[in-house]
Parts: sequence; C-alpha cells; structure tokens
Amino acid sequence: MKYEVLYQNLLIQLRNKINQNSKLVAKLVDILSIEKMAIYRRLRQEVPFTFEEIVAIAKEFNISLDSMLGVDSRTTLPFRVQSQENGSPVEVDYLMLEEYLQAIKDLSVDTDGEISSVANLLPQLFYTGFKYIYHFYYFKWRYYTIPTDQTKSYHEIVLPERLTQIVDDIFVHSQKIKNNYFILDSDIFNNFVNDVSYFNSIRLIRDEDIFSIKEELFRFLDYMEIIAVNGFIDKPCNKVSIYISDTSIDTSYSCIDSKSSIKFALIWSFIFNSVLTFEEEMMMMMKNRIRSIIRTSTPLSITGEKQRTQYFDAQRRIVEQL
Repeated sequence: MKYEVLYQNLLIQLRNKINQNSKLVAKLVDILSIEKMAIYRRLRQEVPFTFEEIVAIAKEFNISLDSMLGVDSRTTLPFRVQSQENGSPVEVDYLMLEEYLQAIKDLSVDTDGEISSVANLLPQLFYTGFKYIYHFYYFKWRYYTIPTDQTKSYHEIVLPERLTQIVDDIFVHSQKIKNNYFILDSDIFNNFVNDVSYFNSIRLIRDEDIFSIKEELFRFLDYMEIIAVNGFIDKPCNKVSIYISDTSIDTSYSCIDSKSSIKFALIWSFIFNSVLTFEEEMMMMMKNRIRSIIRTSTPLSITGEKQRTQYFDAQRRIVEQL
C-alpha cells in the first residue's frame, strides 16, 4: 500500500474523532510534543508524520492500524443507506458529512483549490442554499431507503437541526472555492419537475408545497444565471465554469484537488450516498473523463450569451409547468 493512502486514512479518522481543526491541532501538540506549526505542516501534508508519530497517535486515539491499511467501510460512504434509523441520519452519517464539510472548508482557503463536478441532479454545492429543494432531495432519499410502512409526506419530514447546520455551512464555504467546474445533464430541471409532479400525484407533496418549491426553483435559476453571466460566485476570485452536456450523464461524481487538504473523488449514488476514493489512478481517470465531457458540452459561463439565454429561458418554461 502507498504511504499516501495510509496517511489520508489517518487524517480522515483523526477528523472523525475531533472535527474542529484548532482542537485537533492542540491535541496532537500534546501527544507528539512538537510545535503547533509543525502539526499544521503535517495536516497540510507538507511534512509527513513519521511512523513513530503515527503509532503514538493511533494509540492515543484508539485507532486500529489495520483500519488505516485498508479504507474502513465507515469512511467510504458519506451518507450510508445502512446507517439510517427511521429515515434519519445517525452518528456515522454526521461524521462523514462533517468530514466532507471540513474538506470544503479547507478547499475554500486554498488559492489553487479546485472542484470539478459532473451531475445528473441539480448541483449539490448550489442547491444546499435552497431549503425547499434540499428538503425535496432529502424526502426522496428517505422515500427510497426506508420500509414502505414508514413513508412520510414531504411536509411531515423535519430536517434535523444538526443536518441543517452542516448543509448551511457547506453552502457558505463552497461559495469561497477558487476554481469550480460544473458539467450538468441537460435534463436536470425537467427530471426534477417530473419527480415533484409524481409525488404530488400520489399525495405525498401538497399543492401548497408545490408552490413553495416552484418559487424557489425560479430563484435557483436566477442564482445560477447570475453566476453563469459573471463567471464567479460572490467575488471574481471564486471562478465558476458551468457547462451543459450535449450527451446524457448517467452518474454524478466530483473530484477535489487541493494543496492544503486531502485530495479525493466522490461517486454519487442514491442522491446522498457516495463512494469515496483516494486512489490516484482512479482520480486521474475521472479527471480525464471530465475533460472529455467538457469537449462535448455547451459552455454557459461568460461566453455563449445566446446559448445561455436560451437555456435558462427553456428551464423557466419547464419549471412553470409545476
């Protein structure tokens, strides 16, 4: 096994134990008896932990060395179907979501940080700022992952406060990422509207909820269009490139590339569930695939004003059907 994989597995488990960076650093200073800046350099992977340091950390945190030699199943699925209780996330889910949030935070302060996403759903880093849209995806995830006799309608589901805070934080920090690439399936709004209409037809979404979702979809489109026109989020240094794929996208996945945080890729399935990989060969394959999809996509950011206007007008007509 490559040392990099062992190292990254250690960092994940450390952040699962203590998710606040300052507290983690203070704890490691106590364990290793070295200066704070030396700890920061190790966490940023500028200087590697020695084997003796890894053993000392593992002993103090009660981390199995075996679990660092192979990716523990709890660290591979940021939102596992198997872990939910009555359709709600449990501790392992929160730990994985908080690890993802930490990666986004680290990426947001990296001047060369980059995230590339291919999506057949509305882009997650955008819709986390829109509560009715996120609520619908949560409702749909829950509908497909719990027994039928536990089904709840859209308005009956209350998002846990802890989950809501994590989602809000992901949205805030994702806006500060310096380089963003989104390649979207051309049917994402059409599919979303069809799904909402279906659940309305079987009385799991009320008409009044349809109105709220519809109004927010229009605001979401306005938000996306402003980003596409400007080519950035919030500030010019936070660059965003949006593409619409001219071919269908069958799987959603993201690659995170950073000098100050862990590099990894996520392959999304079942809306929130995902498989996480640190394997360099797999990440390179996904990056090459993203480049290929960009070649067969229509750019919406900055240039292509006519295509951009036509696209957003068409999506608004689709949303109007709700």
